[in-house]
Amino acid sequence: MIYIELNGRIGNHLFQIATAASFAKKHGVDYKVVCHDGYKLAPPDNCYVKDYIEQFRSNILRNIPIQVGRPSTDCFYYYDIDYVYREIPFEGRDMLLYGAFQSEKYFDKPLVKELFSIPADIKEYIYSKFGTILDQGVTSINVRRGDYTKLPHRYAVCSMSYFNKAIDYLGRDKKYLIISDDIEWCKKHFKGDNFFFVDDEEPIIDLYIQTLCTNNIISNSTFSWWGAWLNPNPDNVVVCPNPWFGKSYDNYDTKDLIPESWVQIENKLSWDLQILATYLITKEKIQSLMPKSWKERVKKILKNR
Repeated sequence: MIYIELNGRIGNHLFQIATAASFAKKHGVDYKVVCHDGYKLAPPDNCYVKDYIEQFRSNILRNIPIQVGRPSTDCFYYYDIDYVYREIPFEGRDMLLYGAFQSEKYFDKPLVKELFSIPADIKEYIYSKFGTILDQGVTSINVRRGDYTKLPHRYAVCSMSYFNKAIDYLGRDKKYLIISDDIEWCKKHFKGDNFFFVDDEEPIIDLYIQTLCTNNIISNSTFSWWGAWLNPNPDNVVVCPNPWFGKSYDNYDTKDLIPESWVQIENKLSWDLQILATYLITKEKIQSLMPKSWKERVKKILKNR
């Protein structure tokens, strides 16, 4: 049995599940997804991963065997230490995989596309609301902001400069459908009668609607990544940002994350987020030089303010 332990949110989960399912099929064994019952997600979700995934159990995870709690059997533990593709060794016994596995190089592509295919009821719902614009060959733009804007030193928040260059690449005269965790920000920045917006939909709708668009402009988000990768259009053009991570994570090699056919366009932080990123990087460096006793003292001072 191949076990894969989930970490992160749904975009990360899909990489982990796709890797485990593909690895298990390759070696003729079963697989199971493990939810650690003590693993809690940070805000805005602020819940245990076992509860978080419930919203996806009837749709994109409908074909996935899931258990709560780690396996009781003695497993060989394999940890994916970074973002570079490495062939996973098969040990011929129960294995527990943990890590990012963020590369399509791990996938049996037909298997993964079938596993995560859009359910008929969701497709019908999307076309009932957005069919008119989808039938006109619209390009999706996924704008990830939210928690990224508080941590721009780690996550290179996509700027309007990036999105404008991506739109210029695909054509100013085309129609664009905006999907975002901050749709009001998008309405202020994407102007024109060829821009349309997805309002107040569940995350799974936001993900699957991207797969039904002609082309995809994505943010540096695994959620975005999957919306583009699951798009079945053989002529689909995907535009993605470069770099993928912020300066604090620039040691992460993402060469295996981005499929070769995708178009990478330069992304630079907006000036206000550049200032915040510089401040946060400096703060982290100072904290790394402080003795542990000083760090505890500073925490107490800040707590008692």
